[in-house]
Amino acid sequence: MASITDPSTYEPITEHLDEVHQKTNLRTYDVFTNWLNFIVSLLSRNDDYLDLVHDLTDRLHDDDDLTRDVLETYGTALGALVNTMEETTVPGYPYSAELLGGIYEHYGANSDAFSQHFTPQNIAIAKAQMLFSAPEGIRDATPDDPITISDPACGSGRLSFHAVQQLRHISPNTPTVVVARDIDKTCAHMAVINFALHAIPAYVVHGNSLTYETWHVWRVNHPTRILTDSTVNGAITELDPDNAPIITSFEEADGSAQDDTNNDSDLSEGNVEDAVTIDDPDTIENVTLDAFSE
Repeated sequence: MASITDPSTYEPITEHLDEVHQKTNLRTYDVFTNWLNFIVSLLSRNDDYLDLVHDLTDRLHDDDDLTRDVLETYGTALGALVNTMEETTVPGYPYSAELLGGIYEHYGANSDAFSQHFTPQNIAIAKAQMLFSAPEGIRDATPDDPITISDPACGSGRLSFHAVQQLRHISPNTPTVVVARDIDKTCAHMAVINFALHAIPAYVVHGNSLTYETWHVWRVNHPTRILTDSTVNGAITELDPDNAPIITSFEEADGSAQDDTNNDSDLSEGNVEDAVTIDDPDTIENVTLDAFSE
């Protein structure tokens, strides 16, 4: 299996995104974020896909052939992402690697200007091992009272992703739900894709963790529900923030939000790895696995 430390790890994916960049002259950041938009829409199976195609065609000056070529290349890149995820590990650990954050960094999208400093993969795993060190240290959890992993600045979801990987490794039957937030929509998209492709029950929020202002909420659906519930169209469902079973306003937080709302830059992945919490008693979020079950 390939190692995350191998510089060529991302090439099976980035070669296709680079091809789009070369053919369209769009910035690599725009190519990457546009690709994420299409993946989320594809996994959601919603009508946003047609709007995205229309917007892409406009950006490509109504060149239908080029648009078709780009969409085919995006699909090939998604297939390469799935295959590479299955084939890539972190040296010394029995875990799959988190790749989207690495591709984001590969294109230099994270920077001091955005206050985005992603936690290195090995540190994320070490943190996960501290959170879940042994089976006997894990409380009894049920679908009505799952272990909740909360991350107020999730970035690509790397920390929560490895926390779930570790928990599944030492206690595979423990019910778990991730609640992940990020103020950057691209980061939220990376997180929801990572969770969806690894069947991790999660609510991913595009919003401000300091004020609880919320713009988008996605739920990652349980695979069996996709097959058994006709109301579920895909692996991801976008929810109305007002009806989501998580905190989506400062008033709901009842004062649990931080008082200092003047420095959003403190809430970027890598700056707050210790903010990842298990069954956080300071929030009123009370999610269950009902929404994820068949």
